[in-house]
Amino acid sequence: MIVQLNNYFFYFLLILLLSQNANAQTSDWDFIIPDKIQSPSRAHYIERNYYLFRYFLNNSLRSQGQKDFEKVIDRVRRRIFWKLDKHKKNVFVDAFERSYPQIKHYQLPKNTPQIILLIPYIESLWRAKAGSPEKDYGYWQLLGSIVEEIKTLPSTSPYLKQFSIDKIRSHHLLSTRVALLHLQRYYFYFHHKRGFNKTDSWLFTMLAYNWGSGNVRRLLAEMKHKKIKQNFSSFYHYLYQQQAKDKDNRSLRSAVEYLPHLWNILLVIRQAEKQTKRRGRAR
Repeated sequence: MIVQLNNYFFYFLLILLLSQNANAQTSDWDFIIPDKIQSPSRAHYIERNYYLFRYFLNNSLRSQGQKDFEKVIDRVRRRIFWKLDKHKKNVFVDAFERSYPQIKHYQLPKNTPQIILLIPYIESLWRAKAGSPEKDYGYWQLLGSIVEEIKTLPSTSPYLKQFSIDKIRSHHLLSTRVALLHLQRYYFYFHHKRGFNKTDSWLFTMLAYNWGSGNVRRLLAEMKHKKIKQNFSSFYHYLYQQQAKDKDNRSLRSAVEYLPHLWNILLVIRQAEKQTKRRGRAR
């Protein structure tokens, strides 16, 4: 019984860590979500992510950047929708079904959009021991050096600091808390230092999480040197052009396809939820 109580206390503290600075009642993104999908169900969780991600893309992409993004969405769609496991089940749908019992309890900081929780699906298929402890590892595929750096920050909870790097990376709540701190640093840079609007800043942040902030800043510097207006849409168009010129460059291809991959992952999960709902009605 003592062990069981300790486990309950452990998870309670971790949930407090995740909800630190969060306000479940007021969010920067509440106005986007229709009242009809506010209830806490799995299907509505996906619908809220769909409305939110769609809003981000519609708000930040325009003109040629939007056209390029849509081309890449179509280009990578089959790669997401037809990625099946040995049981002929979509691997991303399976990852969502495994993760939902945990993530449904997460409360993110007020300025953080829920769509960032799509990242572990593409990074690890929501697996605790994906990758290598010597390199990218765990749910969020975090480098050990990043976790160590986060642990040294004065703002990091003392409770979080007591865990080992590998324990943090392979635990869904601990790794999410560290990933959130890491992402929020990127967001602070893009929004507060560079002055991009909120949706642009979060799309830059999500891309930088995979491609590296140095690569994003380098491309922005190139655009500035060429006197190209800087926003996420023009950035994506410029990135798309660079990748088109160097089709064998795996780094550029990964960058161009990262957000379209995440959008397609959300769509395949949404499609599966709708099919489950229809089957339930037919019974």
